[in-house]
Amino acid sequence: MTNAERKEISHCIALLERASALFDRFGNTVPVAIAFLNGWPTEVQLYPQWQLGESWRFFLSLYLYWFASFALSRAVSFAKGSIAP
Repeated sequence: MTNAERKEISHCIALLERASALFDRFGNTVPVAIAFLNGWPTEVQLYPQWQLGESWRFFLSLYLYWFASFALSRAVSFAKGSIAP
């Protein structure tokens, strides 16, 4: 691999790292915005109502976005490790 190729790949990894940092910082606002645009839930419900109501979708989406953020940051760290000379 030449230095020009390595530099181009490093640039792409740096862009992905910036996108990962932005997703990590603002990714949780996506499910919150969707929840309030759809009108569910506007209050946190207790466990019996949580099973019957729609609030489980909100919490599930928060956890899914958090997991996606974690996976993206791990992918960036693995990509950085694989390009190191």
